[in-house]
Amino acid sequence: MRIGYITKEDPKNVRAYSGTHYAMYQALKGEFEEVVPLGPVDHWYKNIAKLKGKLYTFGSEKTFKFQYDIDLAKIHAKQLEEKIRKLEPDILLGSLVSPEVAFLKTDVPLYLTTDATFPLLQDLYKSHSNLHSLSIRNALILERMAFEKARKLLLPLDWLSISAQNNYRIPESKIEVIPYGSNLLSPPENKVQDFIQERVRSEELKFLFVGVRWEEKGGPEAVGIIKELNRKGIKAKLIVVGSTPRIEEECVEVIGFLDKQDANQLSKLIELYQSSTFFILPTKAECVGMSFIEAASYGLPAIGSNVGGVPEAVNHKETGLIIDPEENPSKTADKIAELWNDKSIYEEMSVQARKRYSEHMNWKNWANRVKEVLSKEIT
Repeated sequence: MRIGYITKEDPKNVRAYSGTHYAMYQALKGEFEEVVPLGPVDHWYKNIAKLKGKLYTFGSEKTFKFQYDIDLAKIHAKQLEEKIRKLEPDILLGSLVSPEVAFLKTDVPLYLTTDATFPLLQDLYKSHSNLHSLSIRNALILERMAFEKARKLLLPLDWLSISAQNNYRIPESKIEVIPYGSNLLSPPENKVQDFIQERVRSEELKFLFVGVRWEEKGGPEAVGIIKELNRKGIKAKLIVVGSTPRIEEECVEVIGFLDKQDANQLSKLIELYQSSTFFILPTKAECVGMSFIEAASYGLPAIGSNVGGVPEAVNHKETGLIIDPEENPSKTADKIAELWNDKSIYEEMSVQARKRYSEHMNWKNWANRVKEVLSKEIT
């Protein structure tokens, strides 16, 4: 089976969409006879779309998203049609390309995956909360057209499935929920068990925070929780990666951004996942929660908020703790302290986090299930 893999960015670029396109591409190559990249998709007309956006929003504080421009979407569809005719794939799989495939005309069966729907982005993210009415209208039109055009939607979360059904009336029979994997190289099982035992013996709790947008990802809340733990007599430290907030607290270490493409910086990030006691991200906005999956691959229990797809990435009291975004830091600290004081519960939670990664949330499993769906549909 020859798969035409559609992405807006180049899937051979390990930096594309934080490595997700590349990870999918590599996983698909392990399951299918041939995977043909049909991305990147780009055209100079996007500059016209940006100019139109400036005209539409002149004198207002609204944001125009050129990515949802209808004319640009039609041009991208034509570009893809030419590639499809030239490369002749048996089947198409598009990742995060609803605008690009909305006007696509082809007899080749199309399947789509995405980590969010537009209505959910509007609900969660500030970047989508103040859009120009035309951008909102276009985004809804394009996503509906893409979802209706696809033979099936391969979504990583039930949360997304429910949105596709409720917002676009996509029948449940047209949706398969297949969890995504981790974009970090996962250590072998025996190594993870060693990490867990080392953590259990540790006298200091190390909490790893990985997020670029400090406020949105709940950085201040994480600091509050760690301060409460120390106030209660539990030695705890917060390690911040991705953000560079100015914090003068002995219990906080700010490392900043670590580039996964730099061998030394990647090694540092991996060491942090290995040695930390918990992963913490009391985020206010999150879709799939890739960093939670990365944490699980290292057997690292996670503290996440009841937002977006986080409750599906973290099983409450099984692979971590799900807290209310408005929960008092002292109350959260009490829950963590209770968990840590019974090392058998902490150890079991760590084991279950790794088990869930191994059995469900990994790219090999994702690609295998995608193959099952595609093979069944085209036979």
